[in-house]
Amino acid sequence: MLTKTEQTPIIRTTAARRALRRHGRESLSDLKFLEEWETTPSNNAASILRAGQIRRTNPDLMRDIATSIRQSGDREECGKPIHRVA
Repeated sequence: MLTKTEQTPIIRTTAARRALRRHGRESLSDLKFLEEWETTPSNNAASILRAGQIRRTNPDLMRDIATSIRQSGDREECGKPIHRVA
């Protein structure tokens, strides 16, 4: 029998974690989408419309997530482990 494994959601930014605590798990997919959008924006129409809709309804959250990702370093590398060479 196949069982569904429960995975812990990976939320990288403090702003998204605060919003998740405030709004509950119903907001998880939007928060993960926003972090992914700020890291590597997609050019497909559905993603552009979704990001625009979220930006219009909650500009402060979008700005906080974007700021957190920019401060964390390279957008492409956000959330990935840093490998330092000695």
